[in-house]
Amino acid sequence: MTSSYPLGDLVPAIAIGARYRYDWQLFADWCTAVDAPALPADPLTIAMFLDEHPAATGTHRRRLSAINTVHTRCGYPAPGTAHALRERLTRRTRPRPDLRDTALEAIRRLPTTGWPGGLFGRRDALLLTLTCRVGLSPIQVGRLQRSDVTFDGRTLRIPSHGIVIPHDPHESPRTEQVAVYLRWARLQAFTDRTPSNRWLGESLTNATPVTDDSATGLQLLPAIRHNGPLLPSFDKWGHASLSRVGLSRRAITRILTAHLSGTTSTREQRQVKFFDDGWADAVEDVVEAISEDDADNIKPVEPPELSSEELAARYEAGLAARRGTAKAMADLEPAFEELDDRTDELLARIQDLLEVVEGSPPRA
Repeated sequence: MTSSYPLGDLVPAIAIGARYRYDWQLFADWCTAVDAPALPADPLTIAMFLDEHPAATGTHRRRLSAINTVHTRCGYPAPGTAHALRERLTRRTRPRPDLRDTALEAIRRLPTTGWPGGLFGRRDALLLTLTCRVGLSPIQVGRLQRSDVTFDGRTLRIPSHGIVIPHDPHESPRTEQVAVYLRWARLQAFTDRTPSNRWLGESLTNATPVTDDSATGLQLLPAIRHNGPLLPSFDKWGHASLSRVGLSRRAITRILTAHLSGTTSTREQRQVKFFDDGWADAVEDVVEAISEDDADNIKPVEPPELSSEELAARYEAGLAARRGTAKAMADLEPAFEELDDRTDELLARIQDLLEVVEGSPPRA
């Protein structure tokens, strides 16, 4: 496209103004040197210009304002309003040192095993890493999808934010950024193959806690089967939210504040109720009780043959049913919590009565 004002010298002075004269001239001179049009300029040209002239974020913003102002005064759309440019200049690129150190200590305290502590610990460790060490905002972290993050066996990348994190073998695997991501990503890959809290809880319960001497496996991750939020929300029992959206900004801020201030309460490690519940033995007893004659008369149950479309339809129908149930029971959680509190109070009163009966003074 041919411009009426191809270079900075030909732009009317009224379009530049005294405030932006130096910044515009710097941009126009650079465009002349690289044989790129200064007016109108495209976002890629501006990105290359800012990359070639390192400066503080405030200086980059002023230069971008100068370019936008000249374009709008000359009747062109402002190229600096491109989403990628605005997001890059509004992102906090350097976390505060004190916040980084506090985050490292918080990550070291988080559990990597147990149920549901290992689940929340691995997720929150990645949350602290992305916000306090990488520098993403809570909104950006909440919007990340699993497919937005890639790992090639050595380097972690988030292309949409221009983030590249190589593996650091000298840092403790408890806090090393790639190791923190892999622990969580492999947990999500596990649920892709086995979408059951039973097996997830058993895996975390039997897992070996991560220490400073642990080795970080850098094997490639399996392909993502079900894309979704990188950091989903869970209820206190470890069940994932059915809304298919990531943590909200408010939830992320609340989690960060709790970890960084040291006010988080240790999650009670729960035994998954269906571990060793006796049903496997019961099945074996029933099988042994069947005589050979009866066994000959029993016809095996043939599973129905379903096409991939039918399987997908049943899967979606099951998800829809779960969402409907979750919505219908959304108001019951406060009632259950109140019931738990009243039960605790009742147990405490019973304990006091027992102590009185046994001759010991009641508790204060």
